[in-house]
Amino acid sequence: MQSRFRRSTRTALLLTGVVTLVVAGLLVLSGGVAAPVAPATTSVVLEEEPTHRVFFENQRGHTLWVYDVWVADSPRERYQGLSATDALPRYHGLLFVYDQEAATRTFVMRGMRYPIDIVFIDRTGTVTAVHSAVPEPGAAEGDLTRYAGRARWVLEIPHRSADRHSIVPGTTVRITGPVYAFAPGGTPASDGGPP
Repeated sequence: MQSRFRRSTRTALLLTGVVTLVVAGLLVLSGGVAAPVAPATTSVVLEEEPTHRVFFENQRGHTLWVYDVWVADSPRERYQGLSATDALPRYHGLLFVYDQEAATRTFVMRGMRYPIDIVFIDRTGTVTAVHSAVPEPGAAEGDLTRYAGRARWVLEIPHRSADRHSIVPGTTVRITGPVYAFAPGGTPASDGGPP
């Protein structure tokens, strides 16, 4: 009798373990639980030349400023961002590209050595939030300031340039480049220079 009890207990434990692993695997694959992302070894900023341009335009369609940008479109590149870089060149930025808009995207200054502006852009190409972010050397991950906004795209640009070029919530964005192109209203944008 005791042997049968042990066998059924082992079978139940084994079955519970297998079911737990299957459920956990399905959650990770379905996006229900975010799998940890290992940082890239270097930022895309250090590996290549900028491939895209981001135009900021006022409500009358006049270009306020243009940035030549690198693109971070994989989880690894987005996690790495500008971390461990020494400076962001003037008139340049890093564009974080996501498949869809999120009501809240949150950025931190993990491993940053210099201040930047963080611009959140929704699916219509409208700036929803602009933050001036400063490095927090020695801060633990959980203690880092969170910069958030509704966004499909997020652009990191040189510190105080958003204010200098009147980039504020409501400003319109146009993106050009070989992979990602967007104009207000969701239409494809041309790859040319300023209008």
